[in-house]
Amino acid sequence: MKIKKHLLDLKSESYEKDVFAEGMFTDCALGRNNFGVSDRLQELLKNYDDSRFWDSPDISYSDLKRELCSFWINQAELKAENIKVENGSRFVQERFNKIFISEGVKVLGYAPQYTGYVMVVLVMGGHFTNIKLNLEEGYKFNIDHFLPEINSDFTIVFIDNPNNPTGQIIDLRDIEEIVKQADRKDCVVMVDEAYGDFLNKEDSAIGLINKYNNLIVTRTFSKGYGMGKTKVGYGVMSSKLGEYYDKVSLGVPGSVSDLGAKLSRESLKDQDFIKKYRDWVKKNKSKCLQGLNEMGYLIAETYEYCPIFVMGHKDPEVDLRRELIAKNILSVSGSHFRNLGKNYVRINLPENPIEILDKLAVLK
Repeated sequence: MKIKKHLLDLKSESYEKDVFAEGMFTDCALGRNNFGVSDRLQELLKNYDDSRFWDSPDISYSDLKRELCSFWINQAELKAENIKVENGSRFVQERFNKIFISEGVKVLGYAPQYTGYVMVVLVMGGHFTNIKLNLEEGYKFNIDHFLPEINSDFTIVFIDNPNNPTGQIIDLRDIEEIVKQADRKDCVVMVDEAYGDFLNKEDSAIGLINKYNNLIVTRTFSKGYGMGKTKVGYGVMSSKLGEYYDKVSLGVPGSVSDLGAKLSRESLKDQDFIKKYRDWVKKNKSKCLQGLNEMGYLIAETYEYCPIFVMGHKDPEVDLRRELIAKNILSVSGSHFRNLGKNYVRINLPENPIEILDKLAVLK
């Protein structure tokens, strides 16, 4: 078989195998919403009319796009052509890559960063270069270190905000500087806002869409809104990029179900739920970080309202994920993220966050 040569020795950097295990664990691995879903969504599910279950959904997703345009009205003047609805934000990223990525094309990011997108680039034959965040600075993103690295050798600059795995955020002013520099170097910028519902709306890069043609922002309803099983995401981009996106889509949008589209539209109307979730995260994350600091664990730069963070052991030889499994805590090993090691793990706040401290107190 004439398999693409770059795939023959390609090794996965995915952490998916870490997020499932048999047994009774405090699950801090899977990047899901452990707070629940809004009452509005539960009510819609109860009353959903499935009498035409056999019918195809409206693949224009016009109602959802109209709701998204209204939702972002104070940040950007969006039209339906600026929004692409797909089966999760990862699908948007894959299709977007088809516009730019071929064998040998270079993408710039930083590390640690979301490995799912790194793999999408590598599978398509691209090269992913990452600027390492500094351990001594708690892996805090530094615009002064990153900006000079953007040059015309690269085609895409990838930013995740909030960052996965650290949960830190990048100031919108810094993101705009990145977009400007990328434009000068004929690069496009992709901002992955999978955890963007934990940002204030005015901090989203969607607010820059009307100003720059070289920008795409991807979002999902899986994290903040708790719709992981529906797999609905969307991308927001300039009309110019949208034209090419439609070409690589072959005129066929993502196959989001009718129910998924309706739930997504309804979720946007319940921002009180998002506020309650953010407040829950802040309260419980603060307790966890304080306790972990007192136990002597390392904590990377993070944002108080984002449910994920990175913790580490001072001894680089310690396999921290393995130690946590011994105490029935499931996490994602830092070994799956570039610029982290096995002595680090990513933690997603579980249903009962204090369980982490209780179990680790026994471990210590």
